[in-house]
Amino acid sequence: MLRSVPKGAVRAAHGNDVMRALLEHPEFSRRYASAQRTLRNVLRTLIQRADFESMTTRPGWQYLGDVAGVSRRTIARALKTLQNWGLLGVVASGRSAQYATIGPDGERTNEAAVYVLCTPSTLALVKTGSSAGVDEFGTPPALGGSHLKNLKETHTRARGTSLEGAAPQPEPPLGGSAASAHQTPYSPELNWPTHKTTASKKQRLAAASELRHRIFLLRPMSPKDVSAVIRDFLISGWTVADLQHALDYQPNGSPWPYSGIPRSDSAPRLRGWMRKRLAAWRTTAGEPFRSRDQRSTAEAVERRAQAARNTERLRQEREARATRIGQDSPAKIVALAQIRALRQK
Repeated sequence: MLRSVPKGAVRAAHGNDVMRALLEHPEFSRRYASAQRTLRNVLRTLIQRADFESMTTRPGWQYLGDVAGVSRRTIARALKTLQNWGLLGVVASGRSAQYATIGPDGERTNEAAVYVLCTPSTLALVKTGSSAGVDEFGTPPALGGSHLKNLKETHTRARGTSLEGAAPQPEPPLGGSAASAHQTPYSPELNWPTHKTTASKKQRLAAASELRHRIFLLRPMSPKDVSAVIRDFLISGWTVADLQHALDYQPNGSPWPYSGIPRSDSAPRLRGWMRKRLAAWRTTAGEPFRSRDQRSTAEAVERRAQAARNTERLRQEREARATRIGQDSPAKIVALAQIRALRQK
């Protein structure tokens, strides 16, 4: 599979890294909005259907076309673009049913292509062309000092002369390296244990960031936006695992229909989708239900209490049985008296 990774790239560690590399690629911003949307939808589907142990994915072209709402030709062009940008490698190409071998059941089936998700490597060597070292702002010095052969002698300004009235020296044009030194402050992703409750605003923000990290659909929303939606659930003792379960399953245990998931990068629409699904987990008064972790904890406490009661009951029964066995019954007393009377005769 390592041979399938494009040159200058490495196998991705997480699907978010691949999506981030796509959005930060210099060619991505030059595409039309429709092309950008297609690339995002295709890559998002590849990530959702990926095996995160090997970072391989194999959705069929028909499925990709249905999700992205485009033709097979557009899907082929999008996959080729992702390969050229070093974000996708082909592990095994697919085959149509008419070219596939006959299976044990005598039928021919389609074989989906297998891809591996990749990200550009920061340690990869960048291959440059013959003109890559020369730009419109200047030519770098040649090797061996050969650039000194065209050096012209200059004369210093005579003493006592003035520079007043002299034309100002033009400033050289600035290249990309002379851009503003202002940098966007780095804000790392906050992590939070999935089965741990929160006790402060900062912890709720970390839990929201963890939920956003685990549900790729929520990536267009900011951690603060997600935290505002789930605030009362976290205050009620819900965990990240509880919220993820509530967004995937209904209170009766059946999964939510897949058709209800919005295919949108609009944060307000995703916010409404979250509130609609979480509304099913509220009482008529608007209070959150007991979460799955809370119910599991209560059931575990009840099981331990029941086990303690059973242990105490068995101990009392053993003590009562031992007391009964230790005392002489009336029949035993009569029998012993008869035996002693026979011995005395």
